Amino acid sequence: MKIFIVCNSLGGGGAERVGVNLANGFAQHNHQVFIITDVYQKASYLVDEQVRILPLCYKEKGKLKRWSGAVLNLHSYIRHERPDVIIGIMHLCSAVARLAALGTKIPVVLTIHHALERIKELHTSKLNIFCDRQLSRIYDITTILTEADRKVLGDRKNIRVMHNPLTFDSASHIPPKENFILAAGRIDDWKFKGFDTLIEAWKSLSPTLPRREGDSWWLKIAGAGSSESISYLKSLLTDADWVPTEGGWKSEKYHMEFLGYRKDMLQLYQKASIFVLSSRSEGLPMVLIEAMSQGCAPVATDYKGRSREIITTDEEGITCNIEDSDAMALGIRKLIQDEQYRLTVQQKALERSKYYALPNIISMWEDLLKQIVHK
Repeated sequence: MKIFIVCNSLGGGGAERVGVNLANGFAQHNHQVFIITDVYQKASYLVDEQVRILPLCYKEKGKLKRWSGAVLNLHSYIRHERPDVIIGIMHLCSAVARLAALGTKIPVVLTIHHALERIKELHTSKLNIFCDRQLSRIYDITTILTEADRKVLGDRKNIRVMHNPLTFDSASHIPPKENFILAAGRIDDWKFKGFDTLIEAWKSLSPTLPRREGDSWWLKIAGAGSSESISYLKSLLTDADWVPTEGGWKSEKYHMEFLGYRKDMLQLYQKASIFVLSSRSEGLPMVLIEAMSQGCAPVATDYKGRSREIITTDEEGITCNIEDSDAMALGIRKLIQDEQYRLTVQQKALERSKYYALPNIISMWEDLLKQIVHK
């Protein structure tokens, strides 16, 4: 099968990383794959050498010229290559693909990578709501991330739940663990990521934990952010005696550390005993699945069942309501104090993560595409 994947860039956000992972996975399954993307933006995700990369747009200053040029470029590629299907990553790239494919019978797939509903404090623009609920009807298939999102859109024939694949392989066994709890995400998105809730939970929990040498626990948050966002989160622990570290900040009093941007997330997952997802809103939280794949015992906030689609039993992890710092603290405490339960959760979480392995997700995509290609 010849597959076009239209993606805004080869770096940056989680949706772009999913686009690259899908391209690599399809190529490894012997499909002919093209990524059409903005080649002028910095690339941070590795693309399989079998995947061809084509420029989506030219280096135009104006948005109108840039995106109209993208439609024309993609239309030209379609005429010359005649792909079997085009997969768009998020709304803008999918709309470009839909316009470029006009007059052809080539099916276009829209992939949505965010939750279709949020709490009132995290507003979704009217344009996004229109694109999610109405414009998604113009595509042959629209993929969403969870069954909870399917309920939002109702019983529509072109809607499919399609999970994102893991970036790396699940561990073959539980790696040697250290006594720290890990959280991860862009610090500037602290409200979405719920880092304020996590810090409130840790503020109440940390002073009650043992501080014996070799038996103390730390909370570590990995992620880049502005000085303003970091200062605000630090201020939630007013007497925390923060001291600068290489890339971040540390408080000995609360055993807490902001790690800053890290390129070694895989190694951090492997070392962390517990992972906390504190988000108020997530589509399909890949950091949670990645942490589970390396044997982290998870504590995750759950909004209308989305995290519960990943953590399906109490042996795979602990879930709590969003913004409930007390329940979050109780979950972390249980995993710290009950070592046998923690070990069980680590093993079950690792096993659960294998469902999201790239070959498994690609097989699901192949089954989906067969339904619309050459029908």
